[in-house]
This record gives sequence, structure tokens and C-alpha cells, in this order.
Amino acid sequence: MSHIAHSHIDPHQDPNFDRSSPGASGVDQFIAAVSRQITQTAPGWWGTVRFMLRIGEDYAYIRLQDIYNPYRFLKQLEGAPPIRFDKRGFNPAILEKGDANPVRHYTAFLFVGFWTPPALGYLLLYFWEFLGYLRYRFHWSDEDIRSGVYGLHHGRLVRRYGPTILPALIARDLATR
Repeated sequence: MSHIAHSHIDPHQDPNFDRSSPGASGVDQFIAAVSRQITQTAPGWWGTVRFMLRIGEDYAYIRLQDIYNPYRFLKQLEGAPPIRFDKRGFNPAILEKGDANPVRHYTAFLFVGFWTPPALGYLLLYFWEFLGYLRYRFHWSDEDIRSGVYGLHHGRLVRRYGPTILPALIARDLATR
């Protein structure tokens, strides 16, 4: 698993970033980055676990090693992850107005969907959105819910079939149609 500094890493500074397509949309860059991480993933269950831990940390700032400090852990979850992608090319149905990084919310619930049973995943999704509703002056985000539902579903599929299916799922459900 990578250990990434807590500062922002632009995808162009990511050693896995494909510099041959600098004008690519955010969704294309995300798919390419996930695909490269899959090629670096060992086969089998433990390879899949390491893959999920890495993308959880890289794209959603989920650092399980910080769970002993709940304040820090929750602060990271609401903050900016180390690697971000812009919203170009993403399906407008999952783009919350003002959110410049749709990958963060999706990846957080991809992670949740991988680790939790479906009912608990949906409970966490709606609880997290309810907390945001209170925090952001009574703004409910249907876009975040849709993104989270895709993440939960994709997480369960990755758990069952492995990470190699993820780029196709992202392209099918998160990219502009």
C-alpha cells in the first residue's frame, strides 16, 4: 500500500498519471489511473484488499491507520484526498453543483460497498448525506446519493469478481452518456 503525503497531489504529479493524454477529461484520467493500479495489483483476495486500501486512501482520503483518532479520521473523510480529478466527462446525474472532485464521494462508497453488507452500506450512505444536509445548511444532494449508490454497487462487484471489472463499470455508470 502506498504512503502518500497529506498534501494535494495533482494527477499530473502522480507517477501513475498518463502524460501521453494531458487533455483527457477527469473521468478518462480516473479510468486510466485505476487501470494502471490494477496492473500493479497482485492476483487474489489479498491483492484486491491492497488495491481497495490504496484507492480508498488515494482518491477518498480513507486512512484506516488513523481510525484510532476519530476526529482526524472524520476530518480526512470530509477533506480533499491526495489525488483528485476534475469533473470533466462525468455523468451530470452524479455531479453535485460546486463539487470539483466527484471521484472522492464515489470512491468512499466504493470502499464502503466492498467492506460492508448492502444494508449497512445504504445506511452509511444516507447517514453521511444526512450529516452533510445538516452541515451545509439543509442542502440534500441527490447527485451524491446516486454517486454513492454506484459506488456501493461497484464495491460489491469488485469484492465478488476482483478489481479488473472496475474500469468498465466506471466508464458505463460514471462517464457522460
